Amino acid sequence: MTGQERVLIVDDDHDVREIVRRALELEGYVVYDCADGRQALDAFHQYQPDLVLLDVLMPGMDGINICLAIREESDVPIIFLSAKEQPSDKAIGLRIGADDYIGKPFDLDELAARVRALLRRARSVKADLPHQEDSADRLIFPGIIIDLSRHDVEVNGESLDLTPIEFRLLAKLASEPNRLFTRDQLMQDVWDHEFLGQTRTVDVHIRRLRKKLEDVHGPSQYINTVRGFGYRFSLPNGSAIGE
Repeated sequence: MTGQERVLIVDDDHDVREIVRRALELEGYVVYDCADGRQALDAFHQYQPDLVLLDVLMPGMDGINICLAIREESDVPIIFLSAKEQPSDKAIGLRIGADDYIGKPFDLDELAARVRALLRRARSVKADLPHQEDSADRLIFPGIIIDLSRHDVEVNGESLDLTPIEFRLLAKLASEPNRLFTRDQLMQDVWDHEFLGQTRTVDVHIRRLRKKLEDVHGPSQYINTVRGFGYRFSLPNGSAIGE
């Protein structure tokens, strides 16, 4: 049994929703569902699921755009369920931030196993996050304070509005100033990701994070690109001071 972890199914096929619902409820999950892409984000905010099963082709807002919208604010695990099984379709789904991609028709036992695996990894990542270890833990740099316990970033005295992934990216890079992290390392440590072909996702989130830093601080001196390798957090003046 898995306790009260919540799964949201978004699929316009009633039979698929019902079959998957029954299978996951037998696994011990609390399951919600909706049939329309336009309702998906409302359902996501209402139910705050621990995992989303998302069809690609739906009326209203399609699964690709729903995934992109969720990734703007959350790193909740997402599994695409789709009849589109071409390698390029899977690559697109994974590249934009999905954690897995399962073609229809699918085996219910396999689906349940993948759901369990992703939720287990998500629990492990949350348990390992440094901000959960010390309520007073902060990283202090010139012009920027990263409060790991409050999940908050302050730049030049102004609070920075970051998504969960953006915060985890910044905290990871800042945890070891001047260390070069490859995209694969960031993918594994921040997303806890084992799938191939998603390292461009790192670039997308780095660009958004830099933009937010620059909006407050001016041209970012913190996150530097090492072309062909990855990224590192560099300090304008000296090293971090931990509290």
